[in-house]
Amino acid sequence: MSPSERIACVGDNCVDVTLGGQRQAPDVAGGPATPPPACLAGGNAFNVAVALARMGRRASYLGAVGDDADAELIVTAACEAGVDTSRVRRMPGSTGRTVVDHDPDGERRFVSEDYGVAADYRIDAETAAWLAGADWLHFARQVDLADWRSTLREAHAVLSCDLGHVGGVAMLERVAPVVDVAFMSASSGAGLTPEQMVRRALDAGAPLVVVTLGARGSIAASADSRWEMEAAPVTRVIDTLGAGDAYIAAFIAARLDGKGIEAAMRAGSVAGAAACTQWGPTAPVTTDGVLA
Repeated sequence: MSPSERIACVGDNCVDVTLGGQRQAPDVAGGPATPPPACLAGGNAFNVAVALARMGRRASYLGAVGDDADAELIVTAACEAGVDTSRVRRMPGSTGRTVVDHDPDGERRFVSEDYGVAADYRIDAETAAWLAGADWLHFARQVDLADWRSTLREAHAVLSCDLGHVGGVAMLERVAPVVDVAFMSASSGAGLTPEQMVRRALDAGAPLVVVTLGARGSIAASADSRWEMEAAPVTRVIDTLGAGDAYIAAFIAARLDGKGIEAAMRAGSVAGAAACTQWGPTAPVTTDGVLA
């Protein structure tokens, strides 16, 4: 990794609100159950930036927060992780809030999603020129990404986008030709099988598509190659929220280190499994509980 390497994550952030009393994680030593935190900072672009910064990467987050108390939760969590927040915009209105529930096995379920002013964040010409100087650009829920294709492509940055959310498949035709890597999730396939998602992304123009399959691992494909990776075993699953974001961050870091697709998928698998062993994606991630 070069000391001057720069990664920018652009797009969504929100406060993840966990419904209380639905499930508690068993204490690993057999003590009292661990209650879920009431609120944690989240959102794919935000989570990926946090995870990369915790790996020692030079990561920036660009997006919008409101003029409310929740904005401080987002900015503080990013700063504590070492993320550059100098380009976060504060806009009149509310910071996003996502309400999350869990089943007895720790699988997260989104009860409601409201991305607040983050949904109104748009790239401007000065920001696009700044982004073009990065080594890797990762986007999530950034509706004007395709509008800045020529500027973002002026330099050598690798572009990726998370489409693993409701409505992500519908964005493929517009986004796939712009990026180098399209990340998708089987849980938001809009009725498509993982294989159909891969084919749809490749046909839309994505050079590389990576589809995470939860406990079934992940698959990746380009026009002439295909890869499969098993999920890393986990001794205990507490919360699956943010596991896909951790996968993406580790994949990006591995690729920037010059590793191949399979090795990057393996790194993502381990990171995603580690994220499942704690409450929320922005708590410190370790490999405790993951059988590497």
